[in-house]
Amino acid sequence: MEMNKRKIPFSPPDISELEIEEVAKALRSGWITTGPRTKELERRLAEFCHTSKVVCLNSATAAEELNLRVCGIEEGDEVIVPAYTYTASASAAIHCGAKVIFVDSQKDNCEMDYDKVAEAITEKTKAVVAVDLGGVICDYDKLYQAIESKKNL
Repeated sequence: MEMNKRKIPFSPPDISELEIEEVAKALRSGWITTGPRTKELERRLAEFCHTSKVVCLNSATAAEELNLRVCGIEEGDEVIVPAYTYTASASAAIHCGAKVIFVDSQKDNCEMDYDKVAEAITEKTKAVVAVDLGGVICDYDKLYQAIESKKNL
């Protein structure tokens, strides 16, 4: 079954007055990182996700590195990353000591070439970093098929 191609607008941002007020409250509180508002957000997210603990980080880059570390990515492992992305996609893997394997984009768009993902997978591949870029969502079904085609390595 072919899924409808989804595109999330890259710009303009969708920011309401409520969000602006909340940012102003945070700035006025004197805490802009790990203060009481962050702890409240962590508590509420944990409740929403039905888990005992949530940790807020300062960036998606930090979150990606934490994800890789939690998954056990370490020196000698390979992590496949799209060639067309922000450098953070690769730097998180490098910080874990992994070797980055770049996969080029498809001929007519910025999505990574899923056939090339399958070709790049080796016995050392421990992760594939999917990137939704500029409002174009990764085709996760095709990516999973590419990974599944190599699962017996």
